[in-house]
Amino acid sequence: MARIKEECIARIKDSTDIVELLGRYLQLRRSGNGWTACCPFHNEKTPSFHVNPARQIFKCFGCGVGGDAVKFLMMFENLDYPTALRRIADMNGIAVIEEEENPEMARMRRLRSRVIEANQLAAEYFHRMLCRNQSAGHVREYLKKRGFNIESAKSWQLGWAPPQFNDLQRLAASKNLDTKLLKEAYLLGSGRSGTYPVFRDRLMFPIHNVRGEVVGFSGRVMQDDQDPRKYVNTAETVAFRKGEQLFGLHKATGHIGKADMTVIVCEGQLDVIACHEKANIRNTVAGLGTAFTDEHALILRKYAKKAILCYDSDNAGIKASEKTYRKLAQAGLDVYMATLPPGEDPDSLINTHGAEALQQAIAEARPYLEARVSRELQNGEGRNENRAALIVRMADLAAEIKDSNRRDVAIVDLATRLNTGLEDLRGSVNDIIKARKNAPSSAISSAKHHDWREEEMQGYEERETAPPPTVVAVRLHPTMRGLLSMAASNTEIQHILVDRIEELQDPIRYLSGGDILQRLLEELPVPGEAASWQAFLQKLRPEQAASLQDISNSLLSLPNPLEVADQACARAARDSVSARIDILRAKIRSNEVSEQEALRILAETTALQQLLNS
Repeated sequence: MARIKEECIARIKDSTDIVELLGRYLQLRRSGNGWTACCPFHNEKTPSFHVNPARQIFKCFGCGVGGDAVKFLMMFENLDYPTALRRIADMNGIAVIEEEENPEMARMRRLRSRVIEANQLAAEYFHRMLCRNQSAGHVREYLKKRGFNIESAKSWQLGWAPPQFNDLQRLAASKNLDTKLLKEAYLLGSGRSGTYPVFRDRLMFPIHNVRGEVVGFSGRVMQDDQDPRKYVNTAETVAFRKGEQLFGLHKATGHIGKADMTVIVCEGQLDVIACHEKANIRNTVAGLGTAFTDEHALILRKYAKKAILCYDSDNAGIKASEKTYRKLAQAGLDVYMATLPPGEDPDSLINTHGAEALQQAIAEARPYLEARVSRELQNGEGRNENRAALIVRMADLAAEIKDSNRRDVAIVDLATRLNTGLEDLRGSVNDIIKARKNAPSSAISSAKHHDWREEEMQGYEERETAPPPTVVAVRLHPTMRGLLSMAASNTEIQHILVDRIEELQDPIRYLSGGDILQRLLEELPVPGEAASWQAFLQKLRPEQAASLQDISNSLLSLPNPLEVADQACARAARDSVSARIDILRAKIRSNEVSEQEALRILAETTALQQLLNS
């Protein structure tokens, strides 16, 4: 689509009366110098949507959306900016003046339009095949078993791609769409044996952009043994990039606004359709495959302030949810997680326990980190041997939160749930943020459009390419760092601390790095022997070993090791009491304890403070 000239854009906007335009869509009522209405973008009974004719803007004080007439039309009718401008120009009888295109831009624009035309034709053809062709009986039966009726299939224009492509090719030719164009649209491919259909005996999901154009397809295999790839998506074309498309977004945008700017994110297409059609949860979208990209997150940020992840409850679903959480948190959205019963996904939960079960799970969604740490603790990750690694993982996830105030709220909650010092955890998160800022940027890889040979297509699997994860060192408490330094370089100190291991249990539990000290006192690497020290480091987890990079095991001579150890142990005991007080205060601030429990914690805090003062 050619670019509209700036002077023309100004004339279109100047010609628009926002009250007249919005009055076509809303029941406006006079209120002082402006107008009010119930907001069309979220559910409300008392009008909080205000229109200011003097400034030609609207603002909803309920959900926060606002803007000019063009922005309203974009949101209300799911239009992009140029299309909304053209719609207003048509309403006001203004001729749209476009800037001149160079020949290549004009060629690409025409090609994109033709590819979309081919996709639309294919979508209609696949849909007819599903509904009418006897050979598609197994696909109709599959949908029936999954609880999807003909109305759902029509609403989403589901289809079936038959193994042969001759009928589609003849149909396209009758519309002046040749084989070369079908290849440009990635509907046909070329191999040694000639031309072949990319999608064969697959349940077809048309992929629409936010304007409702069919830009590509996702095809689900019908027989598990016919192709190792469960899903095949359209490769990159002039109209389609997988990393920029979200399934169902063209239907969900208006409902996201009505749901207090909240979007539900699922893993698969059938989950999205089930949410929309079976549970009336119509603010639901999904990525294409497991790869959720930065572009996906930025697109959702245009429509939503909050995202609820509704992923499968198995380990693969949790891993996928973590990747999506990171992208959405970096984009500035509040990320929540709905907890589904073991073995369930949104569609299966609806089929097994009814739509109410999924609606309840979404209504009870908790902030992602809160839900995630609760799951890890239930799985035994809170045991002493796993606790330090869990704290590092949660700190790494907390560091993704863009807003500093929301990040600190999450840190306080994590400190309470993980039973760790608030300042230690806050310091660890800040260290991770600084390390990321200083780390070299990674090259972003994107999928390429290839003319795959048929034989290559059979074995091709989509894979995400990502840089190796950065190892984030455990943040050592200063007192624990001192103990580790002495124990690494002095044999006498090692033996003294081994003898005092019982009195060191509280410091080991409450001070960051305590688990590393415990491991050192179990292994007893020989001070002054580099090979022994390296062998010890190799037994640690990467984040633990990284925290000891600046600690030397060179021999350290001490005139009075017993006195030094006494002072260090006393300091560790005091600091562990301070850390316990810190944890208890964080629990009270979390507002998740009963009044009776809060009084008990307050009494314990007072007793510990008195012990510290004495």
